Amino acid sequence: MFVDDCTWKVWAYSLRSKDEVLMVFSCWLAEEENRTGQRVTTLRSNNGGEYTSRAFKLWLSEKGIRHQKTVPYTPMRNGVVERINWTIQERVTTMLQHSRLKLEFWAKALQTTVYLIKLSPSKEIKLEVLQPLWSRKELTYDRLHIFGCEAYAFIPREKRTKLSPHATKCIFLGYRTDGEFGYRLWNPDNRKLI
Repeated sequence: MFVDDCTWKVWAYSLRSKDEVLMVFSCWLAEEENRTGQRVTTLRSNNGGEYTSRAFKLWLSEKGIRHQKTVPYTPMRNGVVERINWTIQERVTTMLQHSRLKLEFWAKALQTTVYLIKLSPSKEIKLEVLQPLWSRKELTYDRLHIFGCEAYAFIPREKRTKLSPHATKCIFLGYRTDGEFGYRLWNPDNRKLI
């Protein structure tokens, strides 16, 4: 998870292992610096091995990014990230419990939580909503749905017969986060994400 210290904007990624952090961080950095025209000058992290590896240190040095590490066993020194991490964990847990979905859906609940945080007023930016400030797009709440609710996926005409159903019953798992409009739906019959 990466958090902007100033606005508390959050980017969260579900990784298979900690050695993916460098690749994910480098991709994130390139995308955000290109999008905003601003440079990241400082990375604050814990002393986890994923941030203290030789490859990560070398890469940060090449990019001219200063690395501030907290003292071991003092998560409170990285307060912004620790606070938002705690908030996200509580919301993910609540979504999974309310929807009665299995833990295998934690990454989808995480993505949905981060999406909703971006649409929520933040005291860090005088109760403004973060997403329109970053994207410069008008904010709308008309596409929000409850995580885990019943949803229906349209079946294109080319994939059905005249008398077959026009939609299939699914479970709502969140929103596309790549800038395109769309929803993430889980089809429990064939165990596929739509």
